[in-house]
Amino acid sequence: MVDTASRVLPGLSERLAGPALKVLRNRGVDVRLETSVSKVTATSVSLTDGSEIPTRTVAWCVGVRPDPLVEPLGLPTTKGRLNTDEFLAVPGFPDVWAAGDVAAVPDLTRPGEITAMTAQHAQRQGVALAHNIAAAFGRGTAKAYKHSDLGFVVDLAGLQAVADPLHIPLSGFPAKVVARGYHLLALPANRLRVATSWLTDLLARRQLVHFGVIPESGVSLAEADERPTVTS
Repeated sequence: MVDTASRVLPGLSERLAGPALKVLRNRGVDVRLETSVSKVTATSVSLTDGSEIPTRTVAWCVGVRPDPLVEPLGLPTTKGRLNTDEFLAVPGFPDVWAAGDVAAVPDLTRPGEITAMTAQHAQRQGVALAHNIAAAFGRGTAKAYKHSDLGFVVDLAGLQAVADPLHIPLSGFPAKVVARGYHLLALPANRLRVATSWLTDLLARRQLVHFGVIPESGVSLAEADERPTVTS
């Protein structure tokens, strides 16, 4: 796993990064931080740290980024996101607002920082923005956006997870219980069905449709080259 960030889960609490990195490495994942891809060929991937990885398969996860529409606007930005004040208005541009991933909204609970690019912030900012736009037309009073999160949860599959409910760092099975509990409560429907499926997964073997059916030894490029190519 290659990431240009200095730690895993860069958008979340630093207390979740260490345990998550440990889980990945215990599973045999080679994590390269502060590293990027410089070149991809048909048989290898070259990294900015000078190493080369023989492979024919590349999983490219570019992460979350603001919509490309923001850049051509020519408005002031922070990390590619439109600068706004605590009322979600773009300073210096009357009647222009922004919310969600495209907006660099000041985090009033963490002075000097901007809100994270998460669905939780985006949903709440959407509601706040609607009220503030209505206030601009004389309906109600504009209110500053402020949300004190109760923590984050990250499910790492199996019995592993990391979480910081009420900002208390957890890892392993306790964090798994918190993560699954949060996700279950967040579902709008079919909670019983999902809970039953999770319980079944604990007692039954992994389904064949899941990734991971290839033996741990894997298949080398040399072995793949020896296999005949099927054409139609």
